[in-house]
Amino acid sequence: MGAKAIAAGLHLPYMKYTCSAGTEIYDFVGMIFPDSDSGSTGDATLDKELAMLKGMGGISYENVAKLMELPDLDDMDFDPAGVYQQLTGKENDNASTQDCMAVVLDMVTKKVQALSKRTEGSGNSGQTYSYVETDFIKALKNGYVIEIQEPTTIVQPGVLVGLNSLLEQSGGITLPTGEVIERHPDAVVVVTTNVSYEGCRGMNQSVIDRMSLVKDVELPEPEVMVQRAMSVTGATDEFMVSQMVQVVNDLADYCRKNSITDGSYGMRSLIDWVISTEITGNSYESALYTIISKATSDEIDREALITTVLEPIFPPKRMRAAV
Repeated sequence: MGAKAIAAGLHLPYMKYTCSAGTEIYDFVGMIFPDSDSGSTGDATLDKELAMLKGMGGISYENVAKLMELPDLDDMDFDPAGVYQQLTGKENDNASTQDCMAVVLDMVTKKVQALSKRTEGSGNSGQTYSYVETDFIKALKNGYVIEIQEPTTIVQPGVLVGLNSLLEQSGGITLPTGEVIERHPDAVVVVTTNVSYEGCRGMNQSVIDRMSLVKDVELPEPEVMVQRAMSVTGATDEFMVSQMVQVVNDLADYCRKNSITDGSYGMRSLIDWVISTEITGNSYESALYTIISKATSDEIDREALITTVLEPIFPPKRMRAAV
């Protein structure tokens, strides 16, 4: 929401890309895909390469890199100087992962261009290829706001390092088509990520260094949480919502003090709890399936949260037996 607010304040279009464990640099800079599956180029070597790429899912940076048997990010992170010498034939003891990534990108780009040109110039019904521009490239080229969500989930933290040139205010990059683009002066890159969730990794320092501002976003003040929750859900009982806010804050404090880190809690959990309570009419029961179940998967820790945090404010309703 903060990234959207920045875009609104600057009167710029907003775009986003959500990272995953398998995100590669090619997901940011774009890929080339075949327009058709038929035809032969008349070149046996090229036909073999194209057949292999087709079996791998088409022409993409990742597939071409595998076809060329180029080093991957594990190799670059482990021995950047050795990988750089392997790629260029030149010694550079100070070579970084970024240097290696730049060389690999250049080699793959040239190979993709060569494949496309050779197919287009074959003079027969061979395949043709189209470059698919990503939102990331579109935003930087046209001066939009682009939000990169959850980059710390990427298995290889060096992926973003390959984009460092575009993270610079006056950076540029060569696309698979051979086009060289420069970052628009109005373009804004916002990186948002959770730093303590399970599966999140550390952010690369060179990426952080290229961020103009770095801000930790904490839970807002209780009064603000109450007003936001009521505004979003339509709830009208301010006293009850304020008690819920107290429970969520107490829960967050308990989890921090007791190193319970396998769950999540905050405004989303609060809003889910309020909505569920509006439906069930039972704040205690709704809490069990919203804030408590989200906070941890450990049954002992859940019981502790129920007895220590929830029940002092929202005790369970007693059932009366009819005789």
